[in-house]
Amino acid sequence: MSLANTVKANVAKWLTSRTRVRLGRFVAELKRRIRRGPHTVYYFHRADDPYCQLMVQVMPDIASRFAVEVRPLVVERLPANMYPDPVRYEAYSIIDASRLARLYGLGFSLDATVPDRLAVGMANRFLASKQDDPSFFALAEEVGAALWRRDLASVRSLCGSADLGEATLKQNETTLKTLGHYASANLYYEGEFYVGLDRLDHLERRLNDLGLGDEQVEFEVHRLWRYGLNQLERSLTGETIDVFFSVRSPYSYVGLQLVSDLASKTGVILKLKPVLPMLMRGMKVPKDKSRYILLDTAREAHLEGVEFGTIIDPLGAATWRAMAIGFALMKEEEATGQFGQSFDFFKAFTKGVWAEGIDGSADRGLSKILEKAGLDRSWIAKALSRTETEKLADANREEMFRCGSWGVPTFRAGDETFWGQDRMWAIVETLKQ
Repeated sequence: MSLANTVKANVAKWLTSRTRVRLGRFVAELKRRIRRGPHTVYYFHRADDPYCQLMVQVMPDIASRFAVEVRPLVVERLPANMYPDPVRYEAYSIIDASRLARLYGLGFSLDATVPDRLAVGMANRFLASKQDDPSFFALAEEVGAALWRRDLASVRSLCGSADLGEATLKQNETTLKTLGHYASANLYYEGEFYVGLDRLDHLERRLNDLGLGDEQVEFEVHRLWRYGLNQLERSLTGETIDVFFSVRSPYSYVGLQLVSDLASKTGVILKLKPVLPMLMRGMKVPKDKSRYILLDTAREAHLEGVEFGTIIDPLGAATWRAMAIGFALMKEEEATGQFGQSFDFFKAFTKGVWAEGIDGSADRGLSKILEKAGLDRSWIAKALSRTETEKLADANREEMFRCGSWGVPTFRAGDETFWGQDRMWAIVETLKQ
């Protein structure tokens, strides 16, 4: 490995380490004590975010179980460049929120559809005027329920005419940006963000470690999908999961590890659909988003027992070479009817670049990865051409778009589409049905 890559891998290892996280939390707590400030959790709310409709239902529970002050801040305009395909994201998030609502026993309209824009503006301004009100979360839940069932009369009745200009919303949006994030349904506590219901367990653990809570972790139900998998083996024989992923996506790496665990315990068949990463398709990922993804992947990987952090970014040549070899293996599998080698290779490659500091752009690194996958290094020479590789990757991307998703990792089970490595529980539920 070159000196430059060694330095980069060690820097990444430190940034994603639990040691750095513990040190950061220690320093944050020390600073809080010095300034004698309260334990404050900031919650960023947006009326037309379906995940916010779930969050306002659980935040009173967090406030009652932990010795913290929860301060809601209403936002409206989020950075457009953070969402590469807002139409697909908006449609998917409504479906996904309804799944989460069922899992956690929360209320969310079964006929929820994109809210009326005028009503949304009214709701955001009304809630911004009430963000210091002790009944904020109850008000937000009631207003949100009316929005999601498109009950405009109720929205008008509840919100009335909020005597508030744009100043509060803009100030809150500036606060979110200054803290280093871009999303609503988002909690911030002393240097770390917790986006959505399925990151609340990280916050629960942190607050418990500080001695501020009841020592319980109530929001980890989505992590319990492994229980009972062995009993599903017979019923899932012949079922398939399409796996859309990018070797340059850290979430995809973790997703491949988790779905491999799912497949090994149930016997479901995995159909791989590699796609090119966003940056290699002419799209941009802003710095704040890249940083959050890296740090969030690290804590998710650590919690799931997936090795992560010694990174050699595969952007560029490494991605092309990995996909060319992977597609060649898939082509061979289709010809022989013997499957599994391509998945072993992609698992080994993503682990190599995201956890083991292997340079996937060099023959030496690829040889090591192939060896770890139980494959001969001759596959380096058997790799497909870039033209053929790009053609196959583009076809997978178009199929992913048709499934209603815009990014990786995406899983398709039955007629359902799931985005994110943290949706194994939803995949299992769909397979059971």
